[in-house]
Amino acid sequence: MNRVIAVYHKELLAYFRSPIAYFVVAVFLVGTGYFFTYNMFLSGSASMDETFRNMGILILTLLPLVSMRLFSGEYSGRTMELLVTLPLKPWEIVLGKFLGAVTILLLMTAGTFIDLVPLYLFGNPQTTTIVAGYIGFILLGMACIAVGQFFSALTQNQIVAALITVPVLLSFWFIGHLQNFQASYALRSLFGYLSFALHFADFVQGLIRSEAVLFYLIVSAIALTLNTSYLQWRR
Repeated sequence: MNRVIAVYHKELLAYFRSPIAYFVVAVFLVGTGYFFTYNMFLSGSASMDETFRNMGILILTLLPLVSMRLFSGEYSGRTMELLVTLPLKPWEIVLGKFLGAVTILLLMTAGTFIDLVPLYLFGNPQTTTIVAGYIGFILLGMACIAVGQFFSALTQNQIVAALITVPVLLSFWFIGHLQNFQASYALRSLFGYLSFALHFADFVQGLIRSEAVLFYLIVSAIALTLNTSYLQWRR
């Protein structure tokens, strides 16, 4: 576990030594603040429902900028060979980098808490619904990071990694719409189960369903396992 923590610390230092983390966090908070202000003061919706949905879309497009450098940055910096020859197991490298990126996600999430101040001052929100929404948001973000990290390991170019990750994540988000074009119940169920948006909608409505929690955890686990297997193969 100490070796995982060492990789984790290295990743955090790399993030805050570059403008990427500051840029992503700033854009996310400005975007979230705009959507919250619009939904509450212009649309008159004294809840976080629409804001959470907007946050979901934002995170799909911004987290690839966080995950793209996890391994592609090692390739371009010519440190990947050194990393894989260190006395670190592949899963320790993958987990340490993943936790570093998740920390950025948690900082982004914490920054949105300021929106709750006017919400509680001018509205009467349901705290349990808000908590459920944040849990779903973090789980969604973790799945996005894991997928992006896997694609980062497959290419030496950070931009290419991001450009691959964004359409893949958007496909997972919008795949639920294909249900309307399927006559087969099995296909409708499959597309519905694979939809990031439909599972996230449960959390936004205040429902913490075990099926939705497991879905995001399974997606994260599969992506991290593939990432680990690829690193093992490279060795």
